[in-house]
Amino acid sequence: MNRLLGGLIAVILLSLLIPICGMGTDLSPAPIVVQRSPERGEEMAIDGVIELIFDRPMDHASVEAAFAVFPHVDGKISWPDERTFRYRPTTPWTRDTTHRVTLGTGATDREGLPLNEAYTFHFRTVGYLEVTQVIPAPGAEEIAADSTITVIFNRPVVPLVAVSDPGYATLPDPVTFHPAIEGKGEWLNTSIYVFTPSVPLVGGTTYTAAIAAGLTDTTGGVLARDVTWTFSTQSPKVVWVDPDEGERLVPIDTNISITFNMPIELESAKERFTLKKAGLLGDLLASRIEGTFAIEGRTLTFTPLERLDFDQEYIVRLAPGVTSEGGGTGTREATSWRFTTVPLPRIIGTDPKDGVCDAYPYTSFEIEFNTPIDPDTVMENIEMEPALSPELVHTYFSEWNNTFVLTFGAQPSSEYVVHIGPDIADPYGNTTGQRMTVRFSTAALDPTAWLHAPGRTGTYSAYEPARIFVAYRNTELLDLTLYRLTIDEYLAAQNDWYDFVLPSNERLRNWTVRVESPLNKVEYTPIDLVEGGGSWSRGSIVWNCMPTASPTTGGSTGTSWW
Repeated sequence: MNRLLGGLIAVILLSLLIPICGMGTDLSPAPIVVQRSPERGEEMAIDGVIELIFDRPMDHASVEAAFAVFPHVDGKISWPDERTFRYRPTTPWTRDTTHRVTLGTGATDREGLPLNEAYTFHFRTVGYLEVTQVIPAPGAEEIAADSTITVIFNRPVVPLVAVSDPGYATLPDPVTFHPAIEGKGEWLNTSIYVFTPSVPLVGGTTYTAAIAAGLTDTTGGVLARDVTWTFSTQSPKVVWVDPDEGERLVPIDTNISITFNMPIELESAKERFTLKKAGLLGDLLASRIEGTFAIEGRTLTFTPLERLDFDQEYIVRLAPGVTSEGGGTGTREATSWRFTTVPLPRIIGTDPKDGVCDAYPYTSFEIEFNTPIDPDTVMENIEMEPALSPELVHTYFSEWNNTFVLTFGAQPSSEYVVHIGPDIADPYGNTTGQRMTVRFSTAALDPTAWLHAPGRTGTYSAYEPARIFVAYRNTELLDLTLYRLTIDEYLAAQNDWYDFVLPSNERLRNWTVRVESPLNKVEYTPIDLVEGGGSWSRGSIVWNCMPTASPTTGGSTGTSWW
């Protein structure tokens, strides 16, 4: 029995060992590619090498026979070591082309074990360097004279280096210009180049910018053909003048200023500038006014050698052709405008006018001139009746309307006489030569009346006479109305005092009181709210009284209610 059991176990073990021994070669792993060049997404240089690195020594002949490139490019195979396969083209790869590399299953290792499956990948050869954008754009016109020129490439042209790096000075300056432009170029990053002119571009000029073919990028890409484009700068143009077109009251010692959109060449401006007097035939028969010229920035200034005439219209002309500082095409249009100088000083009006009898009670006195004057010469040429009180006098001159304003403490219902002397002068010492006397009187204050109470609401004792005081001015009659309000109406009035409408059905009394009213003085009079005098009945009552002043001196009436 034991012998039978032992034989059975031996048979079972042998049956298990036989399959295992038979599978020994089948379990050996197949060779694989562990590294390749170019890697995924990497562009192949036009002289680049295909490299395959295996995980074990390979059979060279089988690998070489199983290797293929599509489209085909002749090349040479080398084995730096037993695991590394290299394929170097005998002629450069075609630029910007996709290739497929295949290593078939016929490739085996030294033991004859083949690849489990074909190994395939794609790569693309280095393309061309291209200009994707230029600023100014091709054909651009009216470019500002202080513009920069920017070129943007599709690939990194220069390595990323710091400005302080010594190698930065050796980076290429790829753009040339015709006509030549003085300036400096710099790389903002690896693919953006900016050229900054050191002086403004020449106005009214067409520039041609060029980048020569052959410029290479950091990956080997090359600019296949020349890149050229043109752009044109603005012509010089007048953007502002002083004095302005049609301006009047221009000082006789004024300068003429013309501002351009760019710095201009002085001599070309001097030849084309004229300043002449205007007459019946314009400036046809007028002689040219001489002066000196200066330029500061973009502004041309002409200073006449002599003062201009008073109250004279002048014509300024600037003929076409004023060139920019660097030359080029000049201004395309003529510029012409007129202005008029200040006249000799004259008084053209006063406020109040002579003979006015109802001037504002607290009026000031104003003298209007036809031109700017020297304010310091006015008060020494003014006398008033009654005499001025120095502490009440305040003056100022309004350049906006050439008016001298004198406040002097005017009072209502008063008569004044102003004597104006002839020696009020302009800034050049010319005097008006006018003697004037202005007589005027102020109006009385408007009639008005109001309840003399500490606030809007008053509380009164039912045991005392129902009486209030009314203040009034410039009136002989007080029209009064008395209303009764409910508590709700009173609260509504408190919330909206000025727009509250009095209930006409609650009117208790309407009457008139005659009073004495000294001119322009406030007086007070007691008013009995109960006809015939007396007090309110006991209990709470809310009431309202409106006095209306009847005027005795003309003007509007005043009202108040409480």
